[in-house]
Order: sequence, then structure tokens, then C-alpha cells
Amino acid sequence: MAEKLEGSNLGPFTILRPLGAGAMGVVWLAQHHETGIKVALKMINAGAALANPASVARFEREAGILKQLKHPNIVRLFGVGRHKGSPYYAMERVIGESLAERLERIGRLSWQEVIELGKQLCSALKHAHDQGVIHRDLKPSNLMIAKDGTLKLTDFGIAKDLDMTQLTSAHCAVGTAAYMAPEQCMAKKIGPQTDLYALGVVLFELLTGQKPFQAQSSVEMFKKHMEEQPPRASSVVLDVPVWFDTLILHLMEKAQDHRPPHADVVRESLEQIEQKMQAMVSAGASVAGAKKGDRAASALLGPGRPNSREREAARLIRGGKSKKRKGTPFYEKGWFVIAGLVLLLTAGGAGLWQVFSPPSASQLLQDAERLVRRGSPEDVEAALREDGPVQTFLRHHGDSSVDTPAGDRMRDINGWAQAMDSQRILRNHARTRGNKLKVEPSSETAAKAFAAVDREDEGKLVEATADWTGLANEPAPWDRVANFHLADLLMVDNLRLEFDKRWMMALETGRLPPGGLPENNPLSRTESQVWRGVLAANFGDSALAYFYFEDAKKTLWMDLDAQFIQPDRLARALYLFSAEKNRLGKPADDPEKRQVIFDAIVADTGSGVSLKDRARLGALVLVYEFEKGFEERVKAIRAKLPPASGK
Repeated sequence: MAEKLEGSNLGPFTILRPLGAGAMGVVWLAQHHETGIKVALKMINAGAALANPASVARFEREAGILKQLKHPNIVRLFGVGRHKGSPYYAMERVIGESLAERLERIGRLSWQEVIELGKQLCSALKHAHDQGVIHRDLKPSNLMIAKDGTLKLTDFGIAKDLDMTQLTSAHCAVGTAAYMAPEQCMAKKIGPQTDLYALGVVLFELLTGQKPFQAQSSVEMFKKHMEEQPPRASSVVLDVPVWFDTLILHLMEKAQDHRPPHADVVRESLEQIEQKMQAMVSAGASVAGAKKGDRAASALLGPGRPNSREREAARLIRGGKSKKRKGTPFYEKGWFVIAGLVLLLTAGGAGLWQVFSPPSASQLLQDAERLVRRGSPEDVEAALREDGPVQTFLRHHGDSSVDTPAGDRMRDINGWAQAMDSQRILRNHARTRGNKLKVEPSSETAAKAFAAVDREDEGKLVEATADWTGLANEPAPWDRVANFHLADLLMVDNLRLEFDKRWMMALETGRLPPGGLPENNPLSRTESQVWRGVLAANFGDSALAYFYFEDAKKTLWMDLDAQFIQPDRLARALYLFSAEKNRLGKPADDPEKRQVIFDAIVADTGSGVSLKDRARLGALVLVYEFEKGFEERVKAIRAKLPPASGK
């Protein structure tokens, strides 16, 4: 329970009242004795400080980070101190509301408001990044809006100073799951682009009132950040400018180096979007504000001040009467014939332009994004075709889109397509390995990639990782191919953790799931076979484990496209996991030893009433239910287990 400090003096401050409280401490409203300035004074609880010294270190580091940062869009630090051994610091009090509260109150913000707030946030991030500080927990609740509209970035509690030793666990993902970049989800090396990913999520949420990914658990959310492509904000709110749409997708790229290089680039992009939209609005207002007749006349006569004859022609076009009552009819006069020819030529030219002009840049980008989302071999081929959206865009709009989000994204898609085409070559190499008509590498770099794939298939993942790390420094497209494979190898590490976590949960709950994927997932059966192999290996039945892993490998081998080209790379990770498990070759099968293993585990579980016993017995059923000679043993175990166990 927090100590009651109202009316107390802490250094140069007098405590007035509490502003908020959490598990680790309290934020007080305090007033400086001399200046009268009211501040937010944050203090860690004495009990929490004694119980968790690491929290004290993190608290003090937060104060140290704020001390480095002096920017109008970052909450300001006024002073630090200690009270009865507990540290505290006084920071700027922001009178207003958080963006989370504003979203709760009004649902979503207009794109104009989001651009203005985004520019301020980019300025704050650029300043922090220049000081070597990564925030790591960017979200609407950590963004305060003062009454004058100024945005303030707050809560550097888990911010990472790149020059200091990390205080969090080496393999612990830190942050709020819905806003975490893929590298954060995997607890890997982070950088300024990590905050930019979260910025993309925040901008999406401000524009639409919802987060780009929805999930039931942190693990599921992590998977979406690592594997799923985010939707366009315009698919939720139609009035989002296409350039804004594209910028958010650029910010939420999976790979750090595919995102904008720093926050200043994002701020400049936001300014460009604002300018483009203002130009469109101004142009529309000019046209709408002109008199109908004047617009018609201008369309025909062009710029410049019309003479009396031209004014007469314009009057006739908009349906007025001629001032001339006598003489040759107007439709026989030379000017009218010329005007008619001009109209015909203009209309014909407009029709030809509609027929032969290239599609708009935004339409081509949408078509290219659709190919990326599907990611099949046919989609890769379509992206690389001369008449496809990528090449058409680069041919007609490439020069005009230099250094724009749309242009950068399309060039990135082109790089993706080239990398996927190289993946197709690696797939063909794997398919024809050992055949007379095998695929030959086209370069020394390709030969190294072939060798790395061979190591993967042999289950030599440590060596393969070293190979791909070296290839990551090669020119495009092999650098991106290498990053694909390094991501696959990282997924193998995640699979190991997932299987360990699944077993620990089974021991805690007494329920053993047959697999981790929904039944309608095409990889469900294969993933279940791998899971059975893991359990068999845990029991010491290496021969049966080998069978399960080999069965999974053969199943996955039948669809190499899923392993090398399609967006969901779980197939490749399962294949590599199984290959590594079987890298030492097939062990000798000993049915008698298998029966001894089985009976020993059954005897060790006793009556099977504890949760751990139920988990172990459920694992026996899952591993041996299809094994010849174990039918009666499995039947006896099923009778001991509760009906819902293992479901």
C-alpha cells in the first residue's frame, strides 16, 4: 500500500495529491517551493524497491534517460531524489488526455489530425534516437495531448539506451504485444526502426479506431506481427489518402531495413502527404468556385484573357444568345467550325488517352500488393512480367516517384519478386539434387546458396546459419534470400520454445493437446506428427521419434512451393526442425526396448490422479496410439484418463 504523503515535503517539492498508482509506485501532483510550478512526481514503492532491486535500476534508468532528452514533444524532467531510500523523480505535468482516452471518447481521428500528431511524434522519436534511446513501448496510452494540441511522448520505463547494458532478460520480449515489431516479438536486436514499426501501428489505430491485428493471446499476436501482412487503413476507413495508406505499410514492414531509415524521413513523408492533399483540395475548390459558364469557356479557349469574339463563342457554348441579331448564322461562321474541330479533336484525344494511358500509380501499387499477399509462384511470375504492375509502375512512374513512399514500396516489391524468383531456383535445386538434369548455379554466390540449402536439408542448422549470415552481405537479390532463410532458422528456435512451453502447460493443466494448429490448417497433421516426435524423444524412444520426424519431412517435401515461396513459412520451419532432429541418421529399432519404456512410464505415474501424471499418460496415448502391439496398453490408459484429457 502506498505511503500517504499529502502535505509532505520531498526536496524542493510539496506533495499535493495522488494522480495515479500502479503495482510498482505512485505518481503524485507536487508543487515546487520557489517557482510554484506543479509537477508530476513519480515514486517507486519502498516495498517494491526492497523486493525487486532490478525494478529500482530500471526506474533510475528511466530518470537517466529523461535527463538526456530535452525536446518540446517529450515530457520534461525537472529533478531526481530519494525519500526514505526510495527513488523519485519530478517531471512535467501534462494537462490534457492520452490518445488512448481520446480514442475511447471519439472513436477515431481524422487523417488531418493524425498527420499533425504524427509529425510531432516523429520529431520526438528523432530526438530520442539521436541520443541513442529506443522507446520500445510506443502506444496511444503513452502519448499525451496537452490542451494546446502539443503531443508529449511519455513513459520511458522500458526504453532501451543503446549504450547501456540491457536490464531485461536476454530472451524476454518487452513491450505491449499489439504494438511490438517482429524483432521485439522474437527478443532480437532492436533499433530506431523498431519504434517506427510501432509508429505504423499507432497511426493505423488513430485513423481507424482499431488495431491492425486482432488476437486472443500474446503468442498469437506475436505470430501475426512476424508472419501476417497488415491490412490497409483505407479498407477500414475509406477517406484515408492512398499515400498515407502506403506509408503505414512501409512502416510495418517485417524486416527492419525495409522500413524508413529514420523518423525524419517519416515526418517529411507526412508533410508531403499533407501538401498533396491540400493541393488537391485547392484545385477542387478553384474549379467548384468558378462560374459554370466560365469553366466551360476556359475549357475551350484555354488560358489568357478572351477577346470579344471569344467571349461571344463562350456565351454561345453555355446556351446564351448572341448579341448579333443579324447577318450570317453563327453555325456558318469560321470560328464556330474551328471550335467544333477543336472539340472533336479534344474529345478524341481524351478517348485515346483513356485507352492507351498506363494505369495510375496507386492502382498499380494496389495490384502489386495483392501479388505480395498471395505470394504463389504464379504471383511472383506476374510481378516480374514486363506487362505486370511492378514493371509497368517502374517504367511509367519510376522517375516521378523517387523518394516517395509509393515508389519506395514498389521498388521493395520488385526486390521481393526477384528474391522469390531466386527462391524458386533454390526450390528447383532441392527438387533435382542428385539427378542427371540437376539445376546448376549461375554464379559463385548462387553456388554458396545451393550449399546452404543442402546443409539445411541435412539438418546442419548451425552451419547453415553461418552460411546464410555470410550471404546476407551479398548484393541483391541474394541478401534478401539469405534473410528469408535466417528468419526460417529463427522460427526453428521458436518452435523449440513452443514445444517446451506446450509440455510445461500440459504438466500444469493435465491436458495434452494433440497439436498446436486448428484442424482446418493444411499443416495441422504434419505439425501433430512433429509434436509426437518431440514427445517420443522425451520418452527416450529415439527410433519412434525418428519415424515421426521422417514422416513429417516426407509430407512437407511433397509441396516444396510451401517451403520456399509461399508467405507462410511454417512449413519450412517444421521441415528444418525435423531435419535437425534426424541429422544423425536412423537409429536401430528395438520393439522390446519400446515396451520397456512404455511400461516404465505407466508404472511411474501410479494411479494417474495428479495433473503431471495425466499429462504423461496423455502423451503415451498420443505417441503410441497407432503403434502395432500397443493397442491394449493404450486402451487401458484411456480408461484411466478423464474424458476431456488430451482434447
